Amino acid sequence: MKKWIKTSLLAGSLLLYFWFILRSDNIINALTKILIVALLLLGMESMRRDKEKTFILHSDMKHIKKMDQIEFVEYIASLYKRLGYFIDLIKSKEELGCDLIARKQQEVVCIKCISGIEEVGLLPLQQVYGSKNLYKANKSMLITTGYYSEKAKQFAKANHVELVDQEKLMKHIMKVTHQKHVVQPSSNTQEV
Repeated sequence: MKKWIKTSLLAGSLLLYFWFILRSDNIINALTKILIVALLLLGMESMRRDKEKTFILHSDMKHIKKMDQIEFVEYIASLYKRLGYFIDLIKSKEELGCDLIARKQQEVVCIKCISGIEEVGLLPLQQVYGSKNLYKANKSMLITTGYYSEKAKQFAKANHVELVDQEKLMKHIMKVTHQKHVVQPSSNTQEV
């Protein structure tokens, strides 16, 4: 169903619900209220399913690699929300080395997202590692649609920066979408 139709149905149901509440209470009104609440819940569930379908449709590596930087950061934020994290988007004009702060229980993760680069070098890792203290995180992570250079891997290992390349990213996506088959990566390929 089209989004505007669902939104109209939801708004109409709410209006009817409040109209019936203001009217006299009898058995017919009570049943009507229950029916309207049920319709509201169905509408909300339908909207949630549409969001889930959209997320799944955009979850193949070919599509992800075509995303610009802002879309990629928003996609990663959505992915980590689905993995159970609370997400703070970092919206700053200055490059502070971090795009997202992900929180789950006692874990606070400073995440930098990089799309469109086939091999990530040292500089982004140094940036995300340096921003860890700035955002009071206890972990730093770099997520990319590409791979990491050997020097980047050595730096990450020595400084405990978690690296998520396209293969590990696809594993996270499959975990969230519960899909048995997702397009495999190609071999060459709150404001703060």
